[in-house]
Amino acid sequence: MLAFGSMAERSPKVLFVSLMAPEDREALPLGSACAAAGLVSAGLLRKEEILILSPSTDSPGGEILNSILKEKPRLVGFSLYSWNSIPALELARQLRALRSDLLIVAGGPDAEALAEQGAGEPFDAVFLGEAEFSFAEWYARRLGSDGLAGTIPGAAPAGGGSLIRSAPSLEGELPSPWLLGILSPVRGGALPWELGRGCPYRCSYCYEGRATGLVRHLSKARIEAELRLFLDAGVSEIFVLDPTFNVDGKRALDMLKLFSLQASRIGWNFEIRAELLNAAQAEAFTGLSCFVQIGLQSSSPDVLKLNGRSFDSRKFVSGLNLLNKKGVVFGLDLIYGLPGDGLAGFRKSVDFALSFSPNHLDVFPLAVLPGTSLRRRAAELGLVYDDEPPYLLKHHPGFSGEDMGAAAKLAAALSCFYSRGRAVPWFSALLGALGLSPSAFLASFLPPPGWETLGHIEIEALQCAHVEKVFKARGKAVLLPAALDLIRFNGAWSRALAEGAKTLLRLSYSLGDVEGPGILFLAAFAAQRPKSPCTVEILPGKDGPHARRIKGRGG
Repeated sequence: MLAFGSMAERSPKVLFVSLMAPEDREALPLGSACAAAGLVSAGLLRKEEILILSPSTDSPGGEILNSILKEKPRLVGFSLYSWNSIPALELARQLRALRSDLLIVAGGPDAEALAEQGAGEPFDAVFLGEAEFSFAEWYARRLGSDGLAGTIPGAAPAGGGSLIRSAPSLEGELPSPWLLGILSPVRGGALPWELGRGCPYRCSYCYEGRATGLVRHLSKARIEAELRLFLDAGVSEIFVLDPTFNVDGKRALDMLKLFSLQASRIGWNFEIRAELLNAAQAEAFTGLSCFVQIGLQSSSPDVLKLNGRSFDSRKFVSGLNLLNKKGVVFGLDLIYGLPGDGLAGFRKSVDFALSFSPNHLDVFPLAVLPGTSLRRRAAELGLVYDDEPPYLLKHHPGFSGEDMGAAAKLAAALSCFYSRGRAVPWFSALLGALGLSPSAFLASFLPPPGWETLGHIEIEALQCAHVEKVFKARGKAVLLPAALDLIRFNGAWSRALAEGAKTLLRLSYSLGDVEGPGILFLAAFAAQRPKSPCTVEILPGKDGPHARRIKGRGG
């Protein structure tokens, strides 16, 4: 169980609990840390009087409960997200039964579910929206100095007494959990970083679409100070949390130049809008070791318009072509089950997305999240969804339950075969030889139960078996030796690069032929190049992987 905050000679006055998903158990509890920073910045508490616990949701509830109780805090705050609100609410109820004197509060995106119910039970207060200032004001009135009450901007009751909704603050700089020492960067670690808040877009399914549309950028002085802190600590990777990093093109360019000059050794992750990308930004990304994520969601302008999202196909294509031209690694997101969409439309979106050879394609079922405009319109749109988190869609008039199941199978096939299977270098070559669309090729690929835990070498075996089946079924068996060489060579290369693994490989063609670009044109390659079986070894190296032919082993 991770804990953040240093304990002085006494128990903490405030203890935050942020339950992490098992796959993200090492993530930092930024939401709780921001609320804590509000208390410290307002002079209500010292950082030594605050503790943040971030156990995993699969940790025993009794263990978490005992960890909270033994600290004897005066107040416990829970960060509610769709992945943790059920166990968090249960913990809060148990705390309420055991410590009637304890103040218990909650905030976070899934606090909106409590607002929908019009009651904050079992919490003394539920904070909706940004909470740095509203929570500090409430704390000052309940536990702090009365002289501070009312001096913190931002809070207005939303009804029910225990529900406090705050508009985005426009008064002064948001307190930094990093510069205040609430969170500490770790050498060799990864961290989330806010450069600003807000989103100008109104996507109906997204939490970001709930607010005013105002985008607020943190000051350059704060960004530079935090960056120095990260560099001095030896951080290895940063995830920039801005919903659309390049919403202000000039500022994005300035930030990229700053990062390139001062922090090019750090691995960077950004979320951008492809339609806003220009050549200067694409060039600037090449100055960093970075990964860019882009939310496509659907390739249908009509579907996106119905869901509050604009889409300019021409600009989108232009943006992705810029990234590919510059060699910037990027991934795409899709959602299945959007109002106005259907299974056929989803398959078209998959084919459209994969035509750009993204590094990976993340596919999610639609979640009808509390507090979003989609949730408010659910009855009007005929959406049937789970009442409990993560609020996944079951069906709507254009997307039956059976079709949702088919889309889920395609999403799993895509994730296993393409994304986790590292199929980018050769996927298009196979489809070209077969004359199939991506969705048609993947339709008959069924990952086995538990595929999520398989290593790459095991997924590669599944890939090769599927490729053999499809090539033979389409009368393309003559191309199989080249196709399998292509898959296995690139797979071994990726393992040498990513895991530092060595692979001994038996090829049907010469090493020089398999390494060359001609093999990507499978039909022409098989017709023109003679087979020359050989054994090769692919190894990691200081300057990247390399391959060598092994003599005396049948080749």
